[in-house]
Amino acid sequence: MFEWASKFEELHKVCTLFNLTEIDCPLRFSYKSLKGYIQDGPQCGLVALAIACGNPDKELIDKIFQYAKIHHFSYNGEIFSVQYMENLARFFLNNGYRIHVFHGELNSLETREHLMNGGLVLVPYDTDKNNSPGLYNGHKAHWAILCGAVETNDSFYMIARHGKARNVAIWKLTDLSISNMQLNEFSPDRKHSDLQYKIPEGGLSGDSGLKNGAVFIQEL
Repeated sequence: MFEWASKFEELHKVCTLFNLTEIDCPLRFSYKSLKGYIQDGPQCGLVALAIACGNPDKELIDKIFQYAKIHHFSYNGEIFSVQYMENLARFFLNNGYRIHVFHGELNSLETREHLMNGGLVLVPYDTDKNNSPGLYNGHKAHWAILCGAVETNDSFYMIARHGKARNVAIWKLTDLSISNMQLNEFSPDRKHSDLQYKIPEGGLSGDSGLKNGAVFIQEL
């Protein structure tokens, strides 16, 4: 089973471990193998970007954090704006990539073709208990890097990495899209914590927030 994924040990492992028979014989797929990294504290966006850079380690994450603080994008490593994330991606991925903010419904032909053509996507969503896309109104906002896709007769799946798991994740595009579309507000629990968070003007649902937003990356 999963012969299409056999060249990628980490991908084949997840397909086999969770017996993902629904993607056993895809119509087409695309995948870029990226090294994972586990986050330390509220730095999921920094880790997702570091993974996208291809060499995630503490030194790089610290560099991204310092840049984010200097430019008033973050206080503790949090990134609650797709505009902030685009700026970080442009600086740390340098000139070899086409990078732009995507606004709208992720479940679109543009997203599907971008992934199938080898593109990456930095995407915010609400994380559920098993780290899959959930619906918490933005209270559990998290970042992932999409690094592949699998198309079947019935559905379109994305392959992702993020800072809360060592394995790659495979989710339906519809589920991630719905989660991304309901990032409405900053968590009240975080508001009352001892940490200060940098929230963009207009909040998570504003023009530069997280709702209905992502950062598309395409190697030139």
